[in-house]
Amino acid sequence: MSRGAWFAMTLLSLCAASVVRAQSRVISGKVVNATTRDAVPFATVSVVGGIQAAQGNEQGQFRIVVPPTVLTLSARAIGYKRGEVRVTPQDSTIEIALEQDVLRLEAVVVTGEATRLESRNAPTAVRNFTTEQLNTVPAQSAEQALQGKVPGALINMNSGAPGGGGQIQIRGVTTILGNGQPLFVMDGVIISNDQIQSGTNSITGAASRNVSTGIASNQDNGTNRLADLLMNDIASVQVMEGAAASASIYGSRATNGVVMFNSQHGRVGDTQFRVTQRLGTYDAIRLPGERRFLTKQDAFAAVRANIGDSARSQQIVDSVYALNASPFYDYQKELYGQGNLSYETTVSASGGSQLARYYGSALAQKDYGTMINTSAQRQGLRLNADFTPGDRLSISVGAILIRSINDRGLSNNDNTFTSPLYAFGYTPAILDLARPEANGNYPENPFPAGGGNQASNPFQTMAYIKNREDIWRQIGTANLRWSPLATGQHRLELSVIGGVDHFSQDNQVYSPNFLQYETPVATDGFSGHAVQGAANSRFMNGSVNAVWTFTPTAVSLRATTSLGMQGAEQDLNIFRIQARGLLPGVTVINQGTIQTFQQRSLVRDQAIYGQEEVLALDERLFVSAGVRADRSSANGDRSKFFFFPKAAASYRFLAPIGFVDEVKLRAAVGQSGNRPSYGNRDRVLQQAGRIGGGNGIGVPGTIGNPNVEPERMTEQEYGMDARLLGERIALEATYFNRRITKLLLTAPLAPTSGFTNQIINGGELQSKGVELGLTANPIRKPQLGDVFRATFYTVNQTVVSLPVPAFVVGSSGFGTAFGRSRIAQGVSVTAIWGNAPIGPGGAVRDTIIGDATPDFEMQFSNDLTWKAFSLGILVDWRKGGKVSDLTNNLFDEGRTSRDYDQPSPDPTIGKTLGAYRYNKWAGGRDARVYVQDGSFVKLREVSLSYALPQDWVGRLFGGGVRSARLSLSGRNLAIWSHYWGSDPEVNNFGTQNVSRFVDLAPYPPNRSFFFTIDVGF
Repeated sequence: MSRGAWFAMTLLSLCAASVVRAQSRVISGKVVNATTRDAVPFATVSVVGGIQAAQGNEQGQFRIVVPPTVLTLSARAIGYKRGEVRVTPQDSTIEIALEQDVLRLEAVVVTGEATRLESRNAPTAVRNFTTEQLNTVPAQSAEQALQGKVPGALINMNSGAPGGGGQIQIRGVTTILGNGQPLFVMDGVIISNDQIQSGTNSITGAASRNVSTGIASNQDNGTNRLADLLMNDIASVQVMEGAAASASIYGSRATNGVVMFNSQHGRVGDTQFRVTQRLGTYDAIRLPGERRFLTKQDAFAAVRANIGDSARSQQIVDSVYALNASPFYDYQKELYGQGNLSYETTVSASGGSQLARYYGSALAQKDYGTMINTSAQRQGLRLNADFTPGDRLSISVGAILIRSINDRGLSNNDNTFTSPLYAFGYTPAILDLARPEANGNYPENPFPAGGGNQASNPFQTMAYIKNREDIWRQIGTANLRWSPLATGQHRLELSVIGGVDHFSQDNQVYSPNFLQYETPVATDGFSGHAVQGAANSRFMNGSVNAVWTFTPTAVSLRATTSLGMQGAEQDLNIFRIQARGLLPGVTVINQGTIQTFQQRSLVRDQAIYGQEEVLALDERLFVSAGVRADRSSANGDRSKFFFFPKAAASYRFLAPIGFVDEVKLRAAVGQSGNRPSYGNRDRVLQQAGRIGGGNGIGVPGTIGNPNVEPERMTEQEYGMDARLLGERIALEATYFNRRITKLLLTAPLAPTSGFTNQIINGGELQSKGVELGLTANPIRKPQLGDVFRATFYTVNQTVVSLPVPAFVVGSSGFGTAFGRSRIAQGVSVTAIWGNAPIGPGGAVRDTIIGDATPDFEMQFSNDLTWKAFSLGILVDWRKGGKVSDLTNNLFDEGRTSRDYDQPSPDPTIGKTLGAYRYNKWAGGRDARVYVQDGSFVKLREVSLSYALPQDWVGRLFGGGVRSARLSLSGRNLAIWSHYWGSDPEVNNFGTQNVSRFVDLAPYPPNRSFFFTIDVGF
């Protein structure tokens, strides 16, 4: 009988009587370390080719019910290779020995919605990370925990503000106008990573604040919701980079990669508690600094440049120098020197039996920012429960409740001099602005423009403004698996996976009337500003899956067929109310001149998929093929399915030559998509003001396209993995070639159409890159071990074709004077275009002056263990990649840059270095001056831990305590870079697809130091 007939008959018989269970017996045993013979705790023991499984306890002991025949038991545990032992009908007690998987070569990876595979057979590059790799050093968000660890990914934090705010880009730019962030999944449930801005644009005026769409802007330095996740509850993370790895799982949402978070689950045994207490501090790793004036005349020149009134400038300078012959106030050190003690307290409990297991945790955390009156708080509760009422049925459910409260102050671009670094750029550091007078009033800052409402005192501003976001988030997951058929050759598993992610975000922004820039009125004509914003987001998704595994006895082969259906819904509602001209002391928004804004979106997706996987030739050959069909309400044709196929293969050569243990060759090709943004399909009318006392109706400048469809990426990936010298060395090499077609673009329309632009599909991008990896285990002894890792990544990105005229990407910079992104055929996607005097006679041309993409990235890590001590180090090296350093321009223009008085390269242009830079820039004629090399080396992580001996633990904590570990750790402890600004990784415009290179008065980056005590009982 054919496999297809077997599958059809099985599905038709699901409602029939269950298969009669055979007579069984109980096997007990222990899982041990093959070298030390110590117990391996919490191993999973299962019957090879069967459905029976059990989990060992902390002492490595297990009991499992098995058939009375000859069989093979397999054991798996985190950090160990799979081990097997043959069991005869006479055996009742066994021991399974496992070898440590020091190089992490046998981790389990996801290959489908309901299928898994050992990484040694994976046909694509494997990016798996354990909780130890992610949580040894505290991180403000999941992105920060992954920084410097994922070859093929550029991970940046947009600023150093507490509460997170970062972005991940995998294998280059995949879209220009569409969604550019990866898909994030928690225990099978798609979760939101939206970045919803706070509304501080109503204070800063970085963009127009006189229209409803300008209540907030993408320059508000918002957080993204990945920062809510409780990282201590994460057991592992898998990053799926290529289309062949993710196409059949997530189809039209997988072009940007998939990041999968797997949470902690309960273990068999008595209830065990774990308490982790962390205490630490954050401080600014590198500040732009201030100019110390060499002479009184230098100070006068700077003051006059910022005020313009010579008489008043002379009066200010004379009064200051009369009291202090060398005045200097380190504004940045005082404002960004909060230094309060941050803390994190986590309590978790785990236990249960083979029938039911549970894991629960609670978290209380507060991180203080480096800037005064800024902080991030999180409280969280998690409960996971797993039930196994029989060999054939398993149920897993999970629930998370999180609250995040972030006070982030002001930063980034502004036009009211309220962003601190922006204001400091035009404030010579000769006045004491930080200390209020006896009556509590802060001194007025006369810089720039003589003060008044044209300037601000950042110390007063940060003492009284409010910029708070308050988030409540709930995530629920469920997974039901049932095996109605299990024989020696056939096994059928049905599963239902689903869940929901909901959050509500409340934003409160308030600027009192009495602040300097609000008095007597702000530059928009009002005094006193407030914003009340709210967002409600709900993501739901679910799938129904069938997996049939066929294992013939005649040949060494396992074939896995999987079919399924998926559905998802994303609902987002954002609204804001802005009030201007508030009464003194009144914060409620119904007391001022009001503007309102609302944005609503609802997208529904459906998909079906099929996949076939074959593992043959004693697990040396792996072949897979699959296809997924997607449709979405965001597409032009909502009922049309778009197909995304994939195919992949790998082959392992065992011991091909003397010192080579194994070589695996792999190849994969696949297609994935990037669905249109909400509204790209719609031709809608919009309000056009008031006409004759009624609402006017008009047409938008850009109209939708009823034929719009997903962008499509075709990716080829080829690679080699090798193990050498008794698995002391592992090598990886991966080449990828991506072609993204049917790009979402805006095409200009003829004026006679009545519209300006229309959304279209067209054009092509190409990304080609190389990822290399080396893992070495030079020292491997019972009480001494060392693991060294190095990775390399480079990517080249080109606009292959463009069916519309070259265009400037929105929110990509500040014009040709400073450099911005411009998409043009035949050049790099991330090229920076700006002015340069390269034409005849020094004529200015708008040309390519740099590229934001680094030449390459490398990471180096080393983990050394000696007895109870562990030392870990992670270094991140980024070579190349230009940054538009507008912060440097601000300080040069204000004559306050720290190196302003250093020697000039050409005194005919400027007598000092600062003057040279500013004069050579010449009002934007040569943007190259401030488009600077962003190369750096960062000491990302350092950790040192010590596991207390058991007799010490007993004396210190009592007999009920199982273990105790002490740790010291630091993140971003040092940076080596010639870049002028604080950090070349920041970005003024938040999450962006192409333009991640604008440094404009950001919240400075920080480094952290933490002490941790971890106690188990």
